[in-house]
Amino acid sequence: MDTIAAWIWNPFFSLIYIEIGILFLLITRGLSLREPFVMFWRIRSQKTQEGGNEHHISHMTALGAALASSVGVGNLAGVGTAIHLGGPGAMFWLWVSAIVGGSFQMCSAYLAVRHGPKDVHSIHYATPMSYLVKFVGHSWPMLAPILAGLILFYGMVSANLIQANSVSRALANELGSSDIWVAITLFVTVSAVIVGGVKSIVRFSAIIGPWVTALFVACGLLILILNPLATLKSLQTIFQAAFHPYAMGGGVAGYTVMQAMQFGVARGVFTHFSGLGIAPFYQSANDDHPAVGAHLAALVPLIDSLLVCSITGLVVLDLGDWQQFTGAYLTATAFQTGLGDGGRWVLFLCLGVFAYTTIISWAHFSERCYHYLGGRRVIAFRWTFAGVTFCGPFMPVSFIWSMADVVISLMIMVHLVPMIYIVIKTLPEMLADLRSPVFRQ
Repeated sequence: MDTIAAWIWNPFFSLIYIEIGILFLLITRGLSLREPFVMFWRIRSQKTQEGGNEHHISHMTALGAALASSVGVGNLAGVGTAIHLGGPGAMFWLWVSAIVGGSFQMCSAYLAVRHGPKDVHSIHYATPMSYLVKFVGHSWPMLAPILAGLILFYGMVSANLIQANSVSRALANELGSSDIWVAITLFVTVSAVIVGGVKSIVRFSAIIGPWVTALFVACGLLILILNPLATLKSLQTIFQAAFHPYAMGGGVAGYTVMQAMQFGVARGVFTHFSGLGIAPFYQSANDDHPAVGAHLAALVPLIDSLLVCSITGLVVLDLGDWQQFTGAYLTATAFQTGLGDGGRWVLFLCLGVFAYTTIISWAHFSERCYHYLGGRRVIAFRWTFAGVTFCGPFMPVSFIWSMADVVISLMIMVHLVPMIYIVIKTLPEMLADLRSPVFRQ
């Protein structure tokens, strides 16, 4: 599986992802970079209600839940892995993936509201399958079911197992805890929330996710402020290594530009999930003007990667032995160097909460796809999902990370390629809506 993942996520595939993103940025006039923050400040004080149906989610709640689903193990462990394998330049390409990824999120959320059904009981409501069926369903009728199957598999297996496994490995290294106790704890806590349905998932994620994210950001910024010269040097190194080979020294082979691009983009997509089609599940679950959810969806990768991942990467480059270590352990040692034992404990607290909120969010995404594919035994599905979480601590870590990379690449191909046609076909209407004065009032 490692070989397959490395073959797929070669620099050429990473470059194609970036090129498609640049195309989306250009044809949408860069709206995914110019409008999201304006939209956030406009609606942040609005007291919108969730609605009577469990699938209707207010915009601010959806934003909080979407951030909780994106900020996870990838931000803490994945960034360290990207730097270890691709060198400091990987951070630059991770940023690029987030910048272009915002346009994917924006277009996906917009299409699901504008061209999706208004009936909350429809299997297409607030899903990427809605616009695939409408625009390419006649020519490629299997695309929507394939995408649903991939999202279901990724959420049920890859995302679920990786988050659970990472928490278990971190606690085992830190506290010497047994995998069985971590597995039992995760099974109980995950099932306690997801069995209650989407409202339980959204409420929990939207409440706890932003607060823990703020704690991590505050601690990370404190470390960077206490080490200003090292931080400036790390930023300089990132930009230099992004376009020039980076030598490790001591006669050891260095890092190439292609390595930086490959691992930066791959780990970037793993953190913000842009282009996979998951934005509509939260941000399109409303009947408001489609531009509102679209712009807030574009905000998610910007916060996730340009803020949270940047802090992780800079702390690791400032204080971590990134050439020797990798993953969550690398990030934990860097935080411990910066803030003492308290920094290490904050890191593991954030890792546990981020992993948990990601698991329960993907439980919702997977359930919607399960329902779309004809599944009806919802409660049984939720208990099965929790059962897979129980298995996470016992799985080989290398295999499940590689499997996740393979599935993500398939989701990108199945979702993004037809989206190019759909976005170009609907572009005049989309631009008019996204720049409409209706939601500026």
